[in-house]
Amino acid sequence: MRMKEDPMRNGQLKPGYNLQVASQNQFALYYELYQRPTDTRTLIPFVTHIFKQTPNAVHWIVADAGYGSETNYQKLTDDFQVYYAIPSSTF
Repeated sequence: MRMKEDPMRNGQLKPGYNLQVASQNQFALYYELYQRPTDTRTLIPFVTHIFKQTPNAVHWIVADAGYGSETNYQKLTDDFQVYYAIPSSTF
């Protein structure tokens, strides 16, 4: 991953992980660790993992704009049939 701060300013890739946590009523229910640098590319694998463990786990997904993309919106609506409150990444 490329980190925001690079003290050496040499552009080297550094080990970094993206932790995804699903919570409900202030309890952490699911988590996964990814090496993907952006939240946009982790939403669908994370939701797929949740629905494999618990098929009717959620009806609503709420996330910040970092998860917003047309691909994610389409997949959530068509494949998972859940409602979502995710603003556009350009919002």
